[in-house]
Amino acid sequence: MTDATPGAVYGDDAKLYYSATLGGAGSLTAIDCVIDDTINRERRSSEVVYRGADEVMEHVGKCKTTISGNMMVLVGSPGTTYLAMKAAFQAKTTLHWAAATGDITYIGAQVTRFEGKIKSWTESRPDNGNVQVSFEIVKTPDSTYATTLAVTAS
Repeated sequence: MTDATPGAVYGDDAKLYYSATLGGAGSLTAIDCVIDDTINRERRSSEVVYRGADEVMEHVGKCKTTISGNMMVLVGSPGTTYLAMKAAFQAKTTLHWAAATGDITYIGAQVTRFEGKIKSWTESRPDNGNVQVSFEIVKTPDSTYATTLAVTAS
């Protein structure tokens, strides 16, 4: 396997993958038409004011992970990956997702994995231009697969 570029961070030759096999055991398919993706991790929080307190405090809770991105497809020949993603959105299909800093097999690649559904699918179809799709993927609430953040070791 090829080593990742030193100092690689999310966004360096980023790739998004999916698999219909849940549990992380299936082979992953690269979504080649994705032109960018964003991995968002945020913690739930709630503000609290105690009697006699001079300021508002905030409790920080469990983490929420989402992946959003854009894909570009040619007018008239969208390709099988685009069609598979659109079908997954329409059918509310849970898929296994992996977002990596490069090819997922590169040693040193940073990889985020979870199982989720495509929450939003927005197509921009300009006159005589390529179709651009914006999407958001959220974790499926009944999934037992824990969200993982790891570095490919070998």
